[in-house]
Amino acid sequence: MPKSKIVPVKYVFLDVVAYTKQTIEAQCYIIETLNRIVKGAVNRYCISDDSVIYIPTGDGMCIALLGADLSYDIHVTIAKEILRRIWVNNSRARLAWKKFEVRVGINQCDDNIIKDINGMENVAGAGINNARRIMDLADGSQILVSNVVYESLHPRKAYNRAFSPEFRKEVKHGLFLRMHQLVETDTNGLNVNPPSSLVSSPQPEPKLTRLAAYYFAHAIKNETFILSKIREDSFNHNFFRLLLWFLAKDSEGEAKKSPYDITNYGAMPDTGSDTFEGQFEWFHVNVPWSIAIEASYELAEKVIDWPMRSDCFESGIPYLIVNSHGKEKLKNEHPDIWNEFKLGELTS
Repeated sequence: MPKSKIVPVKYVFLDVVAYTKQTIEAQCYIIETLNRIVKGAVNRYCISDDSVIYIPTGDGMCIALLGADLSYDIHVTIAKEILRRIWVNNSRARLAWKKFEVRVGINQCDDNIIKDINGMENVAGAGINNARRIMDLADGSQILVSNVVYESLHPRKAYNRAFSPEFRKEVKHGLFLRMHQLVETDTNGLNVNPPSSLVSSPQPEPKLTRLAAYYFAHAIKNETFILSKIREDSFNHNFFRLLLWFLAKDSEGEAKKSPYDITNYGAMPDTGSDTFEGQFEWFHVNVPWSIAIEASYELAEKVIDWPMRSDCFESGIPYLIVNSHGKEKLKNEHPDIWNEFKLGELTS
C-alpha cells in the first residue's frame, strides 16, 4: 500500500446557508456562482494549481491550500475575498433566489494527501475534520478560525484587533474546539455578530472571586509596564498571563506548586529582584515558550469566568489590560483589594 504524503495545509471550509431549502434551479445557480467566485478569489492571489485542492461537499466545498511557501494569512485573505464577491453578487442580483450566504471555517494542520476513489488528490486528517466542525458553528457570512490560526495571526499588526475573544465548544465525545471569530469592520460582506450557536442566553455577570480580584489588581497596577513589553514583542502577553496567575495565587495566600513544575518565581536569586519587572524577566528567560502559550491561557481562564473575559478586558490583548468596566467591578466588589494596591491613585 503506497504511503500518503504529509504536507502543511491551510483550510477554507465553506457551505451555503439553507441550501436544501432552495429550489433545484436555485441550487444549480448558487453552486455554479459559488464555483466561479471561489476560483476567481484563489486565482487573484496567483496560487499555482499544484498548491490547491478543491473538495466539493454538495452544498459547499473545502479549499485545501498546500505547502509552507504560501502567505502566512492566505486562508483568511481568500475567505474574505470570497465573502466580498458574494456580497457583490447579492447587491447586483434582482431576484431573491439568486442571493445566498456561506459560512466559513478556517484551520491549518499537517495532514495527509491521498487519492480518492476517482484517483484524484484529496486530503485526510484532523485538520480538515476540525475545519468542518468549526464551519458548522458559524452563521451566514461569518468566519471562524481555529485557535491554531488565531495564535499564528493575532500577534501581527494587521490582525492584532481582528478577532473576538475565544469561544470554546464541545463538539464530539469530549472534544472541545477553541476558536475565534474574525470581526474586522472594514470587510464587505462579513457578519461580525456573535455566532448564535456559541452565544448562550444572557446570564448575570458573576462576581469576582478573591483570586480573580487579585489577578485584576496586579494587572492594573502594572499596566504601563505590560503595555511597554507587549509593544516590544507581542508574544510577551503569554508570559504576562502566566505571571499574573502566580502573583494572584500568592496574594491570595494559596500559592501552590504548578502542575507544569515551574520553579518558584518569588526570590529570584539570580537577578536580586522581586519586582514585577524582575519577575517578568525571570519568566521570560526560564519558561519555555510552548508552556507559556498553553499554560497561560489555561490558568487565566480558570481565574476569569466568562463573560468577564470580554467584558472586563481590552480587546486584542486577552486577559491583560483591564478596561474601565473591569476596574469599576473590582472597586465595587473588592474595595479592600482596591485599597490594598492603592489603585485609586493610579486611576484617578
